[in-house]
Formats: sequence, C-alpha cells, structure tokens
Amino acid sequence: MKNILVVGSINMDMVITVDRVPRMGETLSGGDFMTVPGGKGSNQALCMARLGGTVKMLGAVGKDGFGAELTDYLKDSGVDTTPIKIIDKNTGVALITVCNGDNMIVLEKGANYMISPEDIRNNIELYKWADIVVMQLEIPWETVMESAKIAKENDCTVLLNPAPVENFKDEILPYIDIIVPNEHEGGIILDRESVTKDEAKELVTEFKKKGVEAVVTLGGDGCVYYYNGEVKHCPAIKTKVIDTTAAGDSFIGGMCVAICEGKKLPEAIKFATKVASIVVSRKGAGTSIPTRDEINNGEQK
Repeated sequence: MKNILVVGSINMDMVITVDRVPRMGETLSGGDFMTVPGGKGSNQALCMARLGGTVKMLGAVGKDGFGAELTDYLKDSGVDTTPIKIIDKNTGVALITVCNGDNMIVLEKGANYMISPEDIRNNIELYKWADIVVMQLEIPWETVMESAKIAKENDCTVLLNPAPVENFKDEILPYIDIIVPNEHEGGIILDRESVTKDEAKELVTEFKKKGVEAVVTLGGDGCVYYYNGEVKHCPAIKTKVIDTTAAGDSFIGGMCVAICEGKKLPEAIKFATKVASIVVSRKGAGTSIPTRDEINNGEQK
C-alpha cells in the first residue's frame, strides 16, 4: 500500500433537514439536526483510512471543543493526525441544509485559513514520505500552490479536487497529475459558460491536452474520464439518495485507495463509485462513509 498525504480542511458540519428551501427573511422549521465531522480534506482522509489506506492529514483546528472532537474522530478512524496544527482560532464550521436529498452549504473557514505556505515547507518530510498528495480549495490558495510544487519536487502524484471552484487558478495545472471536478467546476476552469452532462465528455479531452488526467463527476449520472486514448463513462449505482454530502469526497477517497493498491483507473473508478453509492444512502458527512468491510460485504451480496 502506498502512502497518502491529505492537505486540506477540517470542519464541524452542522446539518438540518427541511422540506423546502426557506425564502429570504423566512423562519422555517426543520428537523434531524446533527453535528457531523466534515470538511473536504477531513472527509477524504477519513474515507481513505476507513478503506484501508495509509493516510496522514495536514490541516488546522482551533483550541475549542470541535477541534478536539474532530481530531479524535480522525485518529479513531485510522488517520495519522500528528501534523494537524492546533491554533488560537475557531475550528472551521459548515452550515448544511438538506432538502430532498440535495444540500446547500455555507462555510466559515476558521482555522482552515491559518494553514500557510510556511507550514508546508516546515513539513517537507511528509512529502518525502507520501506517494500521493491530495488537495482541495478550502484552505488558502498560496498554501495549495506551495503544496503542489513541493509534492512534485518530491515525485509525488498530485490530485486536486478544485472545490470551491471560485478559488481556482490555472497556474496550478503544471503541478498536478489528476483533477477531479464536477461538470460545473470543470466548465468554469476551462472557460465554459455552462456545461451539460452530455458535454462533460469534452472536458476530459481538453484537460488531457493540458497534460492533466481528469475524472469529471456527474452526480447521479456517474462520471466520465479519459483512458487509453478515449473518453469513457462509468454509470452511477442506483440507490435511494438520502443525503449527497461527502459523496464527491468519498469518491475521491475510494479512487485514491484503489490506485494505491495498484488498480488501473477504470477499476479504481468503479470501486470509487461503489463507495459513493453507499455514502449518498446515509445522512451526514463523516458518519456516512463506509469501512472496507462494508464495501466487501456489499460485493458479496
């Protein structure tokens, strides 16, 4: 098994379910409130560890109850949390409203935006240890860029999940090997005003021309990717959708673990799709992510 370093965000998700989206100025009753470990970086690291990956997490939490709870949760799931900074700032928080299986999210960055390029340079041993470095865009852009550059200097495979996409700059493309956007994010990066799911197949070809392997996720329509000279489609697994929170993160986690186990990209994507199908059938972010035993038991049914 190869080594995975996740550099990214750690949040406490505060989730509430509603029957419809409230209007501006309206107070609406909801239910099923939960506080759930989240953050794109944390979700991805958690998923990789639960699936059997060897994972270290570089991020930051505050000196508060959420920070301690989140760090312990990652550690208990098998993530090496030694590199996580504890700072005098509130832990990041995500306010998530779930409606009819879909979600809306408001982020308060908190400690996540206190991770600096200097922190990356001070942890260069992590990059010498890692085979794959996984990043998202819920930490400062300058930190992501420094991480990508140092990862390439140390011959790591670099995977970027470009979300939230408004923080993306194409200067990073020469330093990444694999990019995993959804069709909306991929379209913005490649200067498309809008992209339908049918048109998403064009995106992976355009990324390939820029020297980057791309897997463009399409929600309930699966994903498209470029392999052996052609664009391929992997359909989603039909399941009852309860909550899509962390579906993309779990897809990335599953794909990375499979790649680390030596699987070719089509096989890794098929495994990742199975992981994501379980996540969307459950509530919450970190709490919805399955273990490897759950995946294997599902394969045996």
